[in-house]
Amino acid sequence: MKRSFTVLLILIFSLACAIAHAYSETVQLAGHETTVREIELNEGDRLSGSVRTVGSAINFSIADPDDLRVFNRTVTGSYSFDLTAAKTGIYRLHVENLFSEETKSVTLNYNVQRYIFGFPQEYIILFFIVGLALVAIAVFVAMSPKP
Repeated sequence: MKRSFTVLLILIFSLACAIAHAYSETVQLAGHETTVREIELNEGDRLSGSVRTVGSAINFSIADPDDLRVFNRTVTGSYSFDLTAAKTGIYRLHVENLFSEETKSVTLNYNVQRYIFGFPQEYIILFFIVGLALVAIAVFVAMSPKP
């Protein structure tokens, strides 16, 4: 029974780790250089985050799967963004150092919130874990010796 419980805990921990979709990175952009990050989103998923640079301006944009720019901002300092995916596909985050010859340090942080049946993925997994725990308690009580 203890071995089954340990396997169950490892499974629950693995599921909990699999739902984390947060990313953070700092890139060095030379003058007139562009970097692109691709993120696969399903319709209704939420992408939120921030881009930060020190010094002069950079250009930051997000392109949808049809390569249409849904965000296009010139950023000096910090900029926060929030986007709900209108369609399923690859979204591209473009960070461009077009305005200067000097190398820029740019920090990009973003989080993907996935939805299943209109509920955040974390809630679905939480309901699953709670349901599994209730079943395990019921089985434990049913298998316990009666006094």
